[in-house]
Amino acid sequence: MAVAWGTAGRGVAAQGTGFVTPTPGPDGKIIYIVQQDDALWTIAALSGKSVEELMALNGIQPGDFLNPGMQLLLGIAGPVQPTAAPDVPPTATRLAPTATPVFGTGEICILLFQDANGNARLDTGETALPGGQISIAEPSGIVAGEHTTGPEAEGFCFAGLQNGDYNISAAAPQDHNPTTAMNIPVRLSPGEIKYIEFGAQASAAIGGGQGGSRSTVLGIFGVGLLLAAGALGYFAARYNRRTPMSLR
Repeated sequence: MAVAWGTAGRGVAAQGTGFVTPTPGPDGKIIYIVQQDDALWTIAALSGKSVEELMALNGIQPGDFLNPGMQLLLGIAGPVQPTAAPDVPPTATRLAPTATPVFGTGEICILLFQDANGNARLDTGETALPGGQISIAEPSGIVAGEHTTGPEAEGFCFAGLQNGDYNISAAAPQDHNPTTAMNIPVRLSPGEIKYIEFGAQASAAIGGGQGGSRSTVLGIFGVGLLLAAGALGYFAARYNRRTPMSLR
């Protein structure tokens, strides 16, 4: 199976079938023949080298592929001195395969939309909301990407993200209030595309409508109560002035 290496220098590796410890050749070079399902991580670990050392020895670049039958240089042990001993074929030790981590990239697409009816769902006719801010950060707090939203109906996609956990957040533009949660944790798998939606509603829309009508009615009712209280106070004062002193 071929092993691809991305721009970040990490590979999408399948579990290898095993490892054969090679014997140095006459020139001292230790050559390993890549087997089916071998992974560069496995070969490096079992040969006692780092992936970077193995890539440097063989001129492997990010994005290159490993193919069965390829010869990998593991090191140079020095020329083998001839001896009078009879030729004995070298024995190969097969090591049990070990699980290797899977690495790759994925994509996260984010849309900040104008939630006109405030129901926290993207409905037909509701459009993208420009002027907001979206960002992607790793759990450690390192920001992996930021963007100011535009009018694009498909939102904005952050491509080439390494698989792992991320915190996705959004901020509504001025004069808008969020109608959805504005911070979401996401786990991204190799080759996966995640779609995230955030909603916000114009502040004027939230202040108007039935809430505004109720506030107006309550205000008028309060003024009426104040006028009625004033009238009662006036009549009470006049009544006190008319009452004879003997009745007080």
